[in-house]
Amino acid sequence: MVEILCPHCNEEIGLDDDANGEFSCPHCDEDFTWGGLSGDGTSTDFYNTKSFWIGFGIPNLFIILAWGSGILLDEYRIRSNSGDVIFDSGDAIGLLHIVSFLSWFSILIYGIHIKNKAMWMGSLVGLAAAPAVLILGIVWFLEATDWSMF
Repeated sequence: MVEILCPHCNEEIGLDDDANGEFSCPHCDEDFTWGGLSGDGTSTDFYNTKSFWIGFGIPNLFIILAWGSGILLDEYRIRSNSGDVIFDSGDAIGLLHIVSFLSWFSILIYGIHIKNKAMWMGSLVGLAAAPAVLILGIVWFLEATDWSMF
């Protein structure tokens, strides 16, 4: 028995392992094709690309926001009356990287929990791509701030 999500209502449907052909969803009564090729020759393996990009893109968006805010806040330092620095642009970069890291694992766990293969695979691909995005962010930051980090 294989459980799939209806391509119309996203409810779970149980089908035999060797199921092939056209079926009607018991939840929304819409027809769908499963296990082979549809009439126009396209695959019927439904893969939710929107969920993939949610799993991949949201954590990487936090990394981009981290370096972008670092560039925008580079010259700003909030000081107390005694002259100690309370907030530095590096604080925003660090905090958004932590949010990015936590969002990967949250999306990964949520995708596994709801059995959304595209979402958890997107999260894993995003986690694998994180070092490249991080290096590009560092280079972008250094170029935009005239290498003021060093």
